[in-house]
Amino acid sequence: MAASYSIRPAELEDVGFLTEVSIEATRAQGQLPADFDEVEWRAGFAEWSTEVLQETSVVELDDRPVGRLRVSRTVESIELCGIQLLSRVQNRGIGTAIITALQSEAAGAGIPLDLGVEKDNLNARRLYDRLGFTKIGEDEREDKLRWQP
Repeated sequence: MAASYSIRPAELEDVGFLTEVSIEATRAQGQLPADFDEVEWRAGFAEWSTEVLQETSVVELDDRPVGRLRVSRTVESIELCGIQLLSRVQNRGIGTAIITALQSEAAGAGIPLDLGVEKDNLNARRLYDRLGFTKIGEDEREDKLRWQP
């Protein structure tokens, strides 16, 4: 059963948190390179987050921010551009609940739900496989997956 969570649009004041959750999730996956320049990366990510703020949401648990969610919607598809949760709230069903809600939205619109998953993120890949996503392509870093209603 998923913990009770909420999703709200990200605001400019959230950029610091969005940056922090991204670093924590990347670190937990072992994805930070040995020569990682955290100061430079934080500045770049904060700038980029500001540019995509309208597509970005904050996931909250008990009115506290615990994750970031970025979704792009067009008439042709919904794309889950990114979902990252702080490690302390993972494995509570929150990610599954968010993705199944997006699947319901896509089904209601009669369009696919697309996403990319890093090839070495096996935990996320197992989740997406379990939720019925299939591989439709790849690049050197990610597998491109689709769920079709």
